[in-house]
Amino acid sequence: METVSRRGVIGIAAGVLAGAAFVGESEAQAATPAQKANGTAEHASSKTDSPYKFSMSTAPPRRYGESSVREHKLHDFPMSSSMSASLITLAPGDLREPHWHPNSDEWLFVMAGAVRMTIVDGKGEASQFDCGLEDVAFTPQGFGHYVESISNEPARLMLIHNHADFTTVNLSEWVAAGSTSAFASTLKMPVKDFDDAPDKKVFIRTKQSKG
Repeated sequence: METVSRRGVIGIAAGVLAGAAFVGESEAQAATPAQKANGTAEHASSKTDSPYKFSMSTAPPRRYGESSVREHKLHDFPMSSSMSASLITLAPGDLREPHWHPNSDEWLFVMAGAVRMTIVDGKGEASQFDCGLEDVAFTPQGFGHYVESISNEPARLMLIHNHADFTTVNLSEWVAAGSTSAFASTLKMPVKDFDDAPDKKVFIRTKQSKG
């Protein structure tokens, strides 16, 4: 495990902000013409033959270039009244933007590929480590974290939350909703670094958006 400097974490944050304008375009390109017209994600039935079972593979995906996210919360899977989950595919080089969960811990299991995980604790100290096949990473409630796909194959991740309706605060949303001068002061970054800050959430920074 490597201890990451505060400057390093801020560098990632700035990179996410700088690449944000391209991600919405990548996401839109993944949608069909009908989906673009309706402004909706893909839809497929995830209902099964038992109330104790949920078909994650057919849950509606949100697509970001070659990456995607599927999930279930309480309204999707009522029987799972104390837990929820996400299935994330991260294309090589793609990054799940910095974020935190105000109401749940997160348990991450690597099903394929490899990722680099960064977790920032309540004191602002960051730790970075790599996870490969069948490794598990745990992020306590409220701790900031982000995940980058680092292998030549897509990373496939199962994320479990100990809350049926986990909530997420994404860095891009946080910045879009507030004062750039206040964030620049808090993060010790020049105000100009926020010139291209997004006005909506990024969620996943795609490899294409870095270039």
